[in-house]
Amino acid sequence: MSNPKSAQEGSASLGLRAAMVLTLAVIAGWAVCFWPARMLRGTDGVIWMSVAAFCCLIPGWIVVFLSRLAIFPNELVAFLASTFVRMGCVAGAALVVKFNWPTVGLAEFFGWLIGFYLLTLFLEARFLSKKKSQHPEQQAS
Repeated sequence: MSNPKSAQEGSASLGLRAAMVLTLAVIAGWAVCFWPARMLRGTDGVIWMSVAAFCCLIPGWIVVFLSRLAIFPNELVAFLASTFVRMGCVAGAALVVKFNWPTVGLAEFFGWLIGFYLLTLFLEARFLSKKKSQHPEQQAS
């Protein structure tokens, strides 16, 4: 039998590690996209690309930490909750930008938002699949 406290600590450290990997991947994505954003729209392009990266990183952290907590009764509920959090945050950010800065377009913000959304979605799916493969006994129940 495993100690529940050590299992929680292990889960927390895995969550922290996943959040760090997610952060580093978004920073790497930002670095790769810096030059194209600057060439497309100058300084404003870099600023909006940075906002898009941040808008995808925050719900990514939330999803990673929620996936490490044992608060969902099954994986379908966990998947739906993480999808709601991720999509809600990103859609909310898109609406805020669209209504407050109507001149901001695809090249400044929305294209970068989609790109960073897909990057964080890919990484979060990898984290969830690794978590599932690390706990095969939960799949049987």
